[in-house]
Amino acid sequence: MSDRQSGTGRKQRKLWIVLILAIVVILGVVIAVNQSSSKQESSTEKSEENEEASKVTEAAEEATEEDEEDAEETDEGLAFPYLLEEEQIQVDSLFQYSGINPDAAIQMKNNSEQYLESAEVSVELSDGTAYSFVVQDIPAGKSVIAFESGNTSYDGKTGVAFIEAKTSYSSEAGVKEDEVKVTSDDNGVQISNISGDAIGTMKVKYHCVMDDMYFGGISSETEVDGLAAGESTAVDTSESILGDADVVSITY
Repeated sequence: MSDRQSGTGRKQRKLWIVLILAIVVILGVVIAVNQSSSKQESSTEKSEENEEASKVTEAAEEATEEDEEDAEETDEGLAFPYLLEEEQIQVDSLFQYSGINPDAAIQMKNNSEQYLESAEVSVELSDGTAYSFVVQDIPAGKSVIAFESGNTSYDGKTGVAFIEAKTSYSSEAGVKEDEVKVTSDDNGVQISNISGDAIGTMKVKYHCVMDDMYFGGISSETEVDGLAAGESTAVDTSESILGDADVVSITY
């Protein structure tokens, strides 16, 4: 082999070595770039996941707060019907009346077998608001809607914490059906003396009836001149302007 050929062989081997080293360097750079990009993508994905987790947590917290607010808004308090006086008084509901008298109102029933002369019903809400209702002259088994004495309104949401009643009953009050007959027609209310004897001046109490319930809680009173045996007369029930009049008590 000549010196020229030997020199050419050494040059070729050097070129191959340089080429291999260049390939190794390029591969190293590519691998490093890929690893860096993978780390950035992983970091970005984690950041996005953290944002989504944060959104879910915030939504859950907001939902919890809303649930707590809803629970406060729908505070039920005492359950209705609520019984008082050894179940003689039944309070069916507390509500905001939206009709002619837009006040707080209660619906209650005389469960006793006696004439309820009067009842003062006190109601306290869970937020401390106090109401007072007065009811008069309710026969046994009858229901009444009574309005708050101070014309206070009710939001319809706050629960009732406390109810009590001061009552007065009578076993004698009412309509004396064996002595007096009460009738009603399109001309109003009439009273007839069926006792067989003359009856002196009579005090007549009555309620306005709406939807089969006494409306307002407070009875109205009028006087009727004395009646001879068998005589009849009309009763002035002009204060019952919203519904029919129902006579609940006659005294003489």
